Amino acid sequence: MTPPPSSDGLMTDLAAEDRKRNKKRRYRDYGGEDNSGNLKLLFWIAVCIQVVDLFLLQFNRTVYFYTAISMYGVLTLLAIWFFSREEGHLTSPQQIILFILISFFYLVVPTLLYAIPDIDVVAGTTLFDWAGFFLAIFPIWPIYIGMKVAREDENWTFVHKYVNFWIILLLFVFIFGVGFKISPAFLSYIGGRPETIRVGIVANYLWEEVGNVAKNLWKSIVKLFDVTALPIYNNTIGYYMSEIERSNGDTKNPVGLYLEDVNAIEPYFYKGRPATVWANIRGRSFMDPIHITPVCYIDKVGDGEPRPKTYTIYGFGTTSFSCTFNDLQKGDYTARIGATFNFETWAYVTYTFVNLETQLAMLNQGKSINSELDISLHPRAVSTQGPVMVGMAPPDFKMPIGVDTQYNAQEPILGVTIANLWTEGKIDYASELIIMVPDDFKLVNCDRWYPATERAPDESEGGVDTYKFKREEIGDVRETFKSVTCWLHIKDPSALLSGAQKVERTFVAAAKYQYRLEEREGIHVRE
Repeated sequence: MTPPPSSDGLMTDLAAEDRKRNKKRRYRDYGGEDNSGNLKLLFWIAVCIQVVDLFLLQFNRTVYFYTAISMYGVLTLLAIWFFSREEGHLTSPQQIILFILISFFYLVVPTLLYAIPDIDVVAGTTLFDWAGFFLAIFPIWPIYIGMKVAREDENWTFVHKYVNFWIILLLFVFIFGVGFKISPAFLSYIGGRPETIRVGIVANYLWEEVGNVAKNLWKSIVKLFDVTALPIYNNTIGYYMSEIERSNGDTKNPVGLYLEDVNAIEPYFYKGRPATVWANIRGRSFMDPIHITPVCYIDKVGDGEPRPKTYTIYGFGTTSFSCTFNDLQKGDYTARIGATFNFETWAYVTYTFVNLETQLAMLNQGKSINSELDISLHPRAVSTQGPVMVGMAPPDFKMPIGVDTQYNAQEPILGVTIANLWTEGKIDYASELIIMVPDDFKLVNCDRWYPATERAPDESEGGVDTYKFKREEIGDVRETFKSVTCWLHIKDPSALLSGAQKVERTFVAAAKYQYRLEEREGIHVRE
């Protein structure tokens, strides 16, 4: 049996390992040269070469192929020489092969990127744009050299911080701000690409998205400390919900307006020449015709020229429109292509009413009136499809509603919430909210009537009374939801029940509003 190593032997082994790890350091301490400064110089040379390739050559391998070979060839030779001085011996064959592969990467990969299909990723940026962007912000040569220097100089940490910054930023944006929209139609675009890689389009998008995410987070933080922004303070009761109606008879063309296939007609444009973006619109109205106004805009540049300027869809229809921007200077732009249109969303909720005495009698007998009379515990509200939800189900509101036929003291609430539903658009304003109630009831104490407590119906027809709330009564719906809360006064409790064990009544709401859809498309302009 082999005896275990003694403690002296173990300490000797550890000392040997320590001597081995510090061999290079002792070499420098006793007459060797500290050459970490050589690698720092090599780092800045590599940075300059990458900057020249990115901003001057624009990774153009069609025109500047031999220039790129010369630059990266020189960089490879310098790396072999500097690393040999730093290590104190000739660079190993494996490391030389690594240097050649890194330079080969920068000679070949920019050419191969042009085979990437121009698939939309998000906000007008494409897979091709993102590939070029990553190639630009993660330069392999400087990062590799910088990390080597960091091993020798503990103060040389900014390369690590640079890489960590981009990783954290990209994760932050993608988690909080990005919704991917990949269209199969772009798979047919595989083929030739312009001879330069576009980096500015993605950079513009990240700049805008970081700003948007920061603004939204700040608004959320402010609201946490603003009690007046809470639902209970905002509109008495709060937030009303509805299920979205799924069946409309046409699954391929659902109700609403849809912006599709937003694309620049060319991969790049020239300075002073028109730059045109096309988009398709598909829409299906619920009730009224949809009047559409295209929106074309570039931040800090201004409006583009839409064609046609307006369009109307009756029932179901599809159309296309163009946005043309004139006199753009050289650079990368993010165009906001969209449309504003009128729309309306309807919703309904059904309440169940029972005699209060019957309800109390069953409760005293230990019976469930919901089971005995087959009544759902919570009211079910349904909203039609569209960009906005109209909610009508009160929070934690239970059925049935007991009707006091003697004192008529019960006044159940009826509320309506208007809230944005689509993430790719927003409400410009709500022009009108209509609440229709059976004429067994009247609305009282609506929080939008302050200081009035009652108001006569705007219309009455077929046993239904209609109450209308105008734009100024609803308020600004752009930043958050808006709710209207009223109480239902039963005009004649005995007539409502008419001796029945349970009575159901349906209440309807319709919201009319102006909505804005928007997508972003990158525009690249050259000299």
